[in-house]
Amino acid sequence: MSKKLSGSWAVYVGLQKIGRLSTVDETGTPHTTPVFYVLMDGEIYVGTQRTRKKFRNIQRNPKVCFTIDTSEPPYKGIVIQGTAEVVEDEAIHNRFREALIYRYYGHPDNPGWQYIQSLGAPVLLRIKAERIFHWDLSGS
Repeated sequence: MSKKLSGSWAVYVGLQKIGRLSTVDETGTPHTTPVFYVLMDGEIYVGTQRTRKKFRNIQRNPKVCFTIDTSEPPYKGIVIQGTAEVVEDEAIHNRFREALIYRYYGHPDNPGWQYIQSLGAPVLLRIKAERIFHWDLSGS
């Protein structure tokens, strides 16, 4: 059973913009990539392309680590360890796509979003959390 984000940590994750997705390649070498993400129903969703290294790594080994942190005060962050699974459900794809457009591009006519669309059909990944660690050095 996967864990879901809730409460103040879900708010924190929802307010941040960049996460780092770590996978492992066929030689056991870690590969970390900054990614856009959307938090839906307490779970992290990430879009990618089938040609990307992170996707190829996940096909071989679905174990991942997803990190979000702040580099300015208040220093805090969260690490999610678990597995990545490909989501086939078109309704979830549509929710993700709409949330991603407005979260990062503002509207569907944005040239950045148009570029993303030109890359072809994305693969949607859901991060299924098995362990969640967080830290808060803000003193509050």
